[in-house]
Amino acid sequence: MNTLQQTTPACLHHLRVVSANPDGLMKFYERMLDLKAVPSAKSGDVVMTGPSRAIIVSVQEDGNAPYFAYSVSDALALGQLAERLTVRAVPFERIEDPLFPGGAIIFSDPQGRHFVFGVAARIEGQGAPARLQHTVFQTTELERVTRFFVNKVGFTISDEVVDTDGSVMVVFLRSDDEHHTLAFFRGSRNEWDHHCYETNEWNDIRDWGDRFAAAEVPIFFGPGRHGPGNNLFFMVTDPDGNRLEFSAELQRVTADAEPGVWPQCERTLNSWGRAWVRS
Repeated sequence: MNTLQQTTPACLHHLRVVSANPDGLMKFYERMLDLKAVPSAKSGDVVMTGPSRAIIVSVQEDGNAPYFAYSVSDALALGQLAERLTVRAVPFERIEDPLFPGGAIIFSDPQGRHFVFGVAARIEGQGAPARLQHTVFQTTELERVTRFFVNKVGFTISDEVVDTDGSVMVVFLRSDDEHHTLAFFRGSRNEWDHHCYETNEWNDIRDWGDRFAAAEVPIFFGPGRHGPGNNLFFMVTDPDGNRLEFSAELQRVTADAEPGVWPQCERTLNSWGRAWVRS
C-alpha cells in the first residue's frame, strides 16, 4: 500500500486547543513560545502564530473540540488523501481552518479524536527555533487506533515498544521522512499525552531550558535522549497542564525501513536515566 510518506507527505502544522482559561493559555504561549495573536473569522477562536509553529485557542464550551492539523504540499495532494479516505470508507467533511486557506478536511479516529489535513499558508514570526513536529496520545485501544492510522490514513510504523509478554505498549508513526509525527502509548486513559517542538541542535535545547528556568516553569521529564527516534528532549507543562516537549536530532527514516522493536523499560524512553512511564 502506498503510504503518506511515499505519496502525500504530511507534517504536523498546528493544534486547536480548548481551554477553560484561554486568556491564561494565550499569555503563556505568547510569553514562552513567541506566538502572536492574529485575526480569526471564527468567533471564540484566537489564532496564534510564530516561527514554524501555531495554535488555535478556543474557549471551552459546547460544540468546541480540539483537533490536530497536518499540512500536505498542495491541493492535488489533499485530493489524493481525500480519495484514499473515501476508498477506505473513512467519513470526512470539509472544514474552514484559518491556517489552511488552501482547503482542509476533517475526520475522526475510532476513539473520537479529530484530525484535520489541509494546505497551509507559510507561518511567519520571530523567535527561538522550535518547529511544531509531533503529537502523542494515550489510548486504551492501541491496536485499533494503530490499524486505523496505518491501514486507513496511510501512516507508517517506525518503531514499537514491546513488553516482556509480547504486548505492544507504544507505536511511533510517521507521515513523512521524520521518525514520528504521531504516536500512541497504551494506557488506562484516553487523553492527549503531549506535543513536541523540534529545534535545530543541542544548544537550542539548552536555550529553551534556560528560558523556562528564568520563568520558573520546571522541567518535569528530562533532559534525556529517547531510544526510538534517538532525539534529545525535555518536557514542561502549560497552565492547563498540557505537556510540551522540546526536541533535537530526531531521526529520519527511509520509506522502505522495517519497523524497529524496543523493550518496555526506562532506558528505552530515556537512555540517560529515569523515565516517565505511562500507566
